[in-house]
Amino acid sequence: MEYLNQNIERLHHSSSALIRAVKESSGGALAVVPSREGSPSAMYQGQWVHSAYDPKKEARSWAEQQVKEWKTGEWGVVLGVGLLYHVEALAIVKPHDSRLAVVVPDVAVFKDALGARAVGAWLNTVQWIIGTPDEMAEQLASQSAPLRFFTYGPAARLHAEAHQRLETSLRRLVASKAGGQLHVAVVGPIYGGSLPIARYVVSALNELGHRVSWLDHSAHHTSYEAFGSFREDRHRLTMQGRFADVLSLSTIAHIAEDPPDLVLAIAQAPLTLAVLQHLRKKKFPTAMWFVENYRHLTYWQQLAGGYDYWFVIQQSECIEALKRAGAAHVHYLPMAADPSVHHPVALSSAEEQEYGADVSFVGAGYANRRSLLPQWLSPEWTFKLWGNEWDGVSDLSGVLQRNGARIDTATCMKVFNATAVNLNPHSSSGMGLDPHPDFVNPRTFELAACGAFQLVDERTLLPDLFTPEEVVRFHRAEEVPALIRTWLKESPGRRASAEASRRRVLRDHTYRHRLQELLAVVGMRQPDRIGSILRGDRSTTVLKERAATMPELIPLLSKFPPGQRVELKDLAADIRTRAPGRQLAREELLVLMLDSYRAEQRDLV
Repeated sequence: MEYLNQNIERLHHSSSALIRAVKESSGGALAVVPSREGSPSAMYQGQWVHSAYDPKKEARSWAEQQVKEWKTGEWGVVLGVGLLYHVEALAIVKPHDSRLAVVVPDVAVFKDALGARAVGAWLNTVQWIIGTPDEMAEQLASQSAPLRFFTYGPAARLHAEAHQRLETSLRRLVASKAGGQLHVAVVGPIYGGSLPIARYVVSALNELGHRVSWLDHSAHHTSYEAFGSFREDRHRLTMQGRFADVLSLSTIAHIAEDPPDLVLAIAQAPLTLAVLQHLRKKKFPTAMWFVENYRHLTYWQQLAGGYDYWFVIQQSECIEALKRAGAAHVHYLPMAADPSVHHPVALSSAEEQEYGADVSFVGAGYANRRSLLPQWLSPEWTFKLWGNEWDGVSDLSGVLQRNGARIDTATCMKVFNATAVNLNPHSSSGMGLDPHPDFVNPRTFELAACGAFQLVDERTLLPDLFTPEEVVRFHRAEEVPALIRTWLKESPGRRASAEASRRRVLRDHTYRHRLQELLAVVGMRQPDRIGSILRGDRSTTVLKERAATMPELIPLLSKFPPGQRVELKDLAADIRTRAPGRQLAREELLVLMLDSYRAEQRDLV
């Protein structure tokens, strides 16, 4: 009790709400036990929160590693409370002109720390963040300085869920405030279902005001397919693999000619591990949006450690699998819709006749769909099946449209809009509904964005995305005929559900939303690079304010319009343009020297 009262007294400059919460808390979250060295340590549910031998030494070692990344002027934010040894060690070595904050999801743990030992005067130099995850996110987002997070794992695991909710809320707040312009190189696949998604990503980044270099490898699809003429699989696979290697090297060349701030690859982009490692060596941040089922396409196992950031459409098992394979940062980022493409369509009478039906399905003939769809045919309703890879399914030949030809996106939109009940069973390699029903496919969002009514198989991640009133779901294949029968009679109900799902997509689930969140994640992890650009710290206006102590730089910056992003290479290019016929000033020579060094260090080829 003596330690507790002394330490509370040291908090007198902190918020009264924190002091009141500590006094009202019963504590007792941690089991405080002596370490071998003699200092108190702590355990939680049988696991050590600090070292059982020397918690102070362990804390110093941890802090020394964290401070290597901490830049002057940044707010350091610690996740994990414990007995505060690590916070104390970090407070001692923090950079000049930097502040330290600690997230406190549970005041009971904080009270245990205050009661376990005498804490020094540094306690009053820390900002303690308390409240709900949303409230704590608001407090952090209100800071004008960039945030750099430090996770002390043994203590942070106690509140992993609260930290996840905090990060999710903070990402959205940061995304809504982002105003700087990035240069993003988007690397697309040669072919496949992720190709249109890559195009939606490019469109969303442009809409957000970023500069985009679109590396569209679909132009090489014909050449890639030509290697399929080899009779032996090993020859075909070898040639297609070598061709993908060449495209990977061509990506390097494109990036070298116009270096981006971020390289964003979409699933199946032809980037090899060697190329990714080369990009990392040259300090080009890379991210992969893996818009695939990780159980079906497993090439991520070879590439996990190559990308700096992974974004996936599944949670839990997927995220853990990627981390075990070597991925450093993995984040959940579900699919979305592009309202400029996926929207209600007014159809002519002829189009209504061609595309309209009581019930429709659009998609490829995966094994489970070949088994499920015949069960949902009935003389009670008209049924149309659209898409390819349906060869040999005699039960469906009478409803298959255009002899199973692939249809384009515009045609899909017409089918969605002309159909009373759109079926949306997720693909699976089995014979029934997906036995691992986690990810939500693009069609769910696209149907909703069109204002089309759908029946979708239940997914574990669907409740966070749509309510049952917005998207109607089924749990068993046997339920579908009765649902079709019911909803065909409920035209007003179908309209209400479809309109609600469209409103939800426009509010929460567009590619614009997803790219804002993706960039916010990267920006929070790299506050001095991507984060500073997104905050607008590289604009002419901000740079001139920061150059107040170096007035000789202001004339160089004044050559650029207010608000424009300015980098070292831009200053150097302007100086070179104006250099002929005059003697350069010292600061101009320094800029040119630094730019030459920068170009040499980032030379990719």
